[in-house]
Amino acid sequence: MKVIDKRTERNNDWNVGDVICYWNKSNKKYYGLICEIKLPTDSGFGVIDLENKTESLVSFAFPLIDDLEHLVRSEFRHVEKVNAKLVIE
Repeated sequence: MKVIDKRTERNNDWNVGDVICYWNKSNKKYYGLICEIKLPTDSGFGVIDLENKTESLVSFAFPLIDDLEHLVRSEFRHVEKVNAKLVIE
């Protein structure tokens, strides 16, 4: 696993591998990793809950990454990309 410094990038588009932070109350922040889910019968985009306090690893799954972003932004007051990308090799 390695962390890639993305502080110089200012692109707000969501991409697979981006880490996001989302919350309604600033004392209870959630972190997630944008992922692409590929199954034999279906595929789509989701957020892997990096806190993983539930049995389900993927919190949301949608066919389009834009739909995923819309849902997260509609469910949480504050959503931002973290200036790092988590790469698992």
